[in-house]
Amino acid sequence: MATSTGVRYSDGEPDAGKGRNFPWEYPVPDNKFWNDLPFVVGRNFLLNFSAEEIEQLPIDPDSALEKDQKLELLDELLHKRLAAQDSAAAPNTFYDVDYAGWDKLWLGIFTMQQELGRPEAEPTMRMMCDRRKDNANLSHFHTLAGLLLARGEYAEAEGMEKDVKVWLEEKIGKDCPQALGAWRIIAQAVWKQGLSRRTEAEQLLDEMKGIIDQMSSGPFVVYQKQERELFEKMIESLKKEDHESE
Repeated sequence: MATSTGVRYSDGEPDAGKGRNFPWEYPVPDNKFWNDLPFVVGRNFLLNFSAEEIEQLPIDPDSALEKDQKLELLDELLHKRLAAQDSAAAPNTFYDVDYAGWDKLWLGIFTMQQELGRPEAEPTMRMMCDRRKDNANLSHFHTLAGLLLARGEYAEAEGMEKDVKVWLEEKIGKDCPQALGAWRIIAQAVWKQGLSRRTEAEQLLDEMKGIIDQMSSGPFVVYQKQERELFEKMIESLKKEDHESE
């Protein structure tokens, strides 16, 4: 893979400012191959390889492949990586020898499964939740709650994400992007459970808007514009669904 002439971060910009220092950021190459794939796809794939290994990957930066073909290629490369790591760890397991690497690699595989709409995405994430070595770490439950929300399991998504939100707020901060993502899952799950919970959902949305407004004076100000756009898009989607159901 040829060296990219530029990079982009989670907000799609070539420079995330101070956000570049956050552990969830990653400089995804700014080229034809990566630009029609979500940032999370690039990050969760590339984190599994060293800079030298990335240069050797059979990825054409000017590739004209369709999006799903790119995802299939990335999925294949991750599975090859997993097989190699399993083999290298024998007679032990990759999971026992390097749990952090195992977890990172499976997260990449899950990301491809999810983007490709494969049914094994949810079982993969449930497996990762069940096999986590730090029971206090709820990051994978955050992802699982998002899957449940998309599948229409609103009550389960809400219950799961409430614990995740508290954990994220205590670990990173109330106005961090991850915690606001938890707010979005909970607010949507409550809203979609019907008119009987609409007042509660609206209160959640009001509180969430207040948190976003206060981001200008906090450490996550670089994400404020993006969070406002996500919030407005969510409101628009919820109202559109209500209108269509009338």
